[in-house]
Amino acid sequence: MLEQSWGEGYVVDVDYTTGFYRELTPALLRFVTLLGGVQAAGPDAPFVYHELGCGNGYTTALLAAANPGGRFFGVDFNPTHINNARKLASDGGVGNASFVEKSFGELLEADLPEAEFIALHGVWSWVSEENRRQIVEFVRRKLKPGGIFYVSYNSLPGLSQVAPLQRLLFDHSNLGGGERMERVRRSLDFARRLEKAGADYFRVNPLAKARLASLDKHDPHYVAHEYYNSHWLPFYHADVARDLAGAKLAYAGSAILMDNFEQFSLKPETAKLAAETGDRTMAETVKDFARNQVFRKDVFTRGAPRAEPRELETMLGRTRFALARPRSSCALSRKTPAGDISLHEDAHAPVLEALARGPATFDELARAKETAKLDRVRLRQSVFGLAAFGNVLPALPADGEDARRAAAARFNRAMLAQPPAGQKNTVLASPVIGSGVALNFLDRIFVHAPLDERGAVDYARKAVAAKGMRLVKEGKPVESDAEAGAVIEERARFFLAELLPFLRGLGVIE
Repeated sequence: MLEQSWGEGYVVDVDYTTGFYRELTPALLRFVTLLGGVQAAGPDAPFVYHELGCGNGYTTALLAAANPGGRFFGVDFNPTHINNARKLASDGGVGNASFVEKSFGELLEADLPEAEFIALHGVWSWVSEENRRQIVEFVRRKLKPGGIFYVSYNSLPGLSQVAPLQRLLFDHSNLGGGERMERVRRSLDFARRLEKAGADYFRVNPLAKARLASLDKHDPHYVAHEYYNSHWLPFYHADVARDLAGAKLAYAGSAILMDNFEQFSLKPETAKLAAETGDRTMAETVKDFARNQVFRKDVFTRGAPRAEPRELETMLGRTRFALARPRSSCALSRKTPAGDISLHEDAHAPVLEALARGPATFDELARAKETAKLDRVRLRQSVFGLAAFGNVLPALPADGEDARRAAAARFNRAMLAQPPAGQKNTVLASPVIGSGVALNFLDRIFVHAPLDERGAVDYARKAVAAKGMRLVKEGKPVESDAEAGAVIEERARFFLAELLPFLRGLGVIE
C-alpha cells in the first residue's frame, strides 16, 4: 500500500482535518511555565517557533498572524499538507510563517534556526519509536536554553481499556482491499457488530464501549488518523519525561490549565497521596491514576532556572490578562475532576468586571477600582482560578499591538472571505491574546450582517436558506422553521449585545 512506501505506518492517503489548537499559543505556554515557577522564554520579544507535524498548517499560520514578531516554521512530511499550508499562509498575507516538507529524520539535517518554542500536537502517540528518537534529537539540537517544548499524547492509565479496541480496528481494516475510508467504515461496523453480539471485552471495559459509540460523532478523517496508524501507542507520563530528559528537558506543567491546580483537578484524598510521593514524576503518575487521564498536554522547559518568589511576583505583575469569553458567559461554577466547585463571587467577579473594560496586567488589576478590596494574594488566587475555569487567558503586552492588529486583520479578512466548511467553527486570530477565537456558523454570518437585530435576523435567515443548512441546537438538528427562527433570533441578540463587543475588544473583528 502507498502508506507503507513513505508514510512509515502513518496514515498518509487521507488528508488530516484542519483545526486550531489553542494550547500551542506562545503566551499560554509561557503562562504555564510561570505557574510552574520557572523563568522560560516569553512571547514579548522576537522569537522562533517550530511546529512539528503541522498538518494543513492552520495553527501555525494563525499564530504567526497573531504574533508577527515571531518567526514560525511548520514542518510536515506530507506534501499535500505542506501545499495546503503554504496556500493558507499566502492567502492570509502571513509573511512570517514558512512551511517545510521534511520527515523527522530529514529534519535533523535541515538548515533551521534555534528556537524559543518547539511544539507538536497529535504526533507522539502516532509515530514510530525511531521517529520519537529523532524528535528528541531535533529538540536537543534546536531548542534554546530557557526554551519551551509542548507535546500532547494519548496517556495511561486512562486509555488502557481502549488500546485493544484500536488494535481490533486497525487489524480488521487491513483485511481485504478498498480505499482507506471504506476499510475504516468496514472495521467500525465489524466492531459494533462484535459489541452487539455480546463480546465480554465491551461488557467489562465500559470506556471502550463508550469510545466506540462516540466515533460516529467525529469527522471520519479524524478517526482514520487517530486510530489507524500502525504505531498507535498511549504512554505513561513518566516514560515521556524519561525520553525527553535526553534533550535536557524538565516538566513545567500542563497546557490544560485546570490540571495545574490540585484544588480543582484532584479530590483532597488523592492530592495528599500525590504529595506524599515527594517526586514530581511519580506525583504526575498518581494524578493520572486519580483522574484516569486519557490525554496529556505537557509543557517542558530546557534549562529554565527556578524563579525566586520575588522574581515570580515581578513576572506575574507584568503578565497581561484578558477575558476568554464575553463577561456574561463567564461561569463561576462548573464540574471539575475534584467535584462540583463554585468560585466565590466577591473575590472573582471584581476581576471579571475589571477585565470587561479591557485587558490589563496583573499590576494594573491590583490598582483597578473593581478589585480595591482584594490584596495581591487574593487577587492572584482569583486570576488563577478564573484561568483554570477558562474565563481568563494570558494576553500579549500592549506594546506592539497595532502591528499585531494589522497582521491579524489581514488573516481574518481572508478566512472570512472563504466559503464556510459546513457548520464547523471558524477560528480567527486575536492580536490581544496572540491566539485563536472561534466563531460558530451563525456568528460568522452575523459578522457580515446589518448591525441591528431585525436586519441581522433577516440576513441570517436568508443565508441559512441559501446554503440549505439545517441548524443544530444542543447537538440535535433543528426540525421546524419556527424553531430555526427562534435559534437565529436568540443568537443574534447575544451576538450584537455581547459577542461583537468582545470580538472587537480582542481585535478579532475590526
